[in-house]
Amino acid sequence: MLKNRKVQMICSLLIAICVWAYVMDQVDPQSTITVSDVKIEMRGNDSLEKVGLKASLVKPKFLNVTITGKRSEVNKAKKEGLEAYVDVSTCEYGENEVEIKIDIPDDVNGVTVDQLSNYSATFNVK
Repeated sequence: MLKNRKVQMICSLLIAICVWAYVMDQVDPQSTITVSDVKIEMRGNDSLEKVGLKASLVKPKFLNVTITGKRSEVNKAKKEGLEAYVDVSTCEYGENEVEIKIDIPDDVNGVTVDQLSNYSATFNVK
């Protein structure tokens, strides 16, 4: 029976599927993905409004974030969503460049940010 080539191919395929399922479920390998079009939010605008100013985002409005971690945690972070933000509370009148920061959901463990498509955002404060 094992001399039949079709039976050998089917057995090999079944073994490969079982090994793949074990690795994905039990080993949970490292994974790196890029999450596209993460919207950049402004935080701290209320501090500017107290002194009669308002910040408006010039560029970029969205960015791509590359994250690495255990496959299950990376998928959870992608599903729950990453938050990109800038703190504009210390900006002054005119054009300002502020560092972009990333928040990873609290229940996601061991995921790190590897790369951002932009590391700073430009704002106008008027």
